[in-house]
Amino acid sequence: MNRCKIGVALNVLLIALEVIALIQCWMAYGSVDLKYYTIDSNIFVLISAVLYLITIKKVPKVVQLAKYSSTLSVLITFLIVIFVLYPMNNFNFELMFLAPPSPFMHVACPLIALVSFLFFEKNSLDNTFKNNLRSLYFTIVYAIILISLNILRVVSGPYPFLKVYDQPVYMTVLWLVGILAFAFILSRILMMANELNRILIV
Repeated sequence: MNRCKIGVALNVLLIALEVIALIQCWMAYGSVDLKYYTIDSNIFVLISAVLYLITIKKVPKVVQLAKYSSTLSVLITFLIVIFVLYPMNNFNFELMFLAPPSPFMHVACPLIALVSFLFFEKNSLDNTFKNNLRSLYFTIVYAIILISLNILRVVSGPYPFLKVYDQPVYMTVLWLVGILAFAFILSRILMMANELNRILIV
């Protein structure tokens, strides 16, 4: 089986797991709550996987960028869960990694998306500042919307670092700057790894 076919298989698997995870969300909570970055980023991965399969014969740059950005987004989810939310929730392994849909949305889907993007997908994007910045648009828009909704008291959180009234303003700013800086560095590393794999495989 060649690389392209493996990429197709991984994207089909990704779509199936994301659909199962969304069904689990609905069954467990009675809704798919879009205020959670985890859910939004996984839906983004689902949509980009569908677009990738539809355009597989000649993947346009916009779909390549969507795959890049969505992979980055679920990778951020994966790392934030492990290094921020898991400790913040008293290292509750069952809540973070075992309770549905966590096994899919927190672990399986981010890792499958990462492996597929790095090793098996058609992607010719250059590792430029412009592309790195574009990959952050999804995360930036999410942050702007959720912080605004928290300021307006429409929602609370859902993550502790978004609760603007439970912490000093400078802490909200530090969290936002820190996460976006981390996301940009991660974006750069992700594309560097992608470029390296393209060179080695060729």
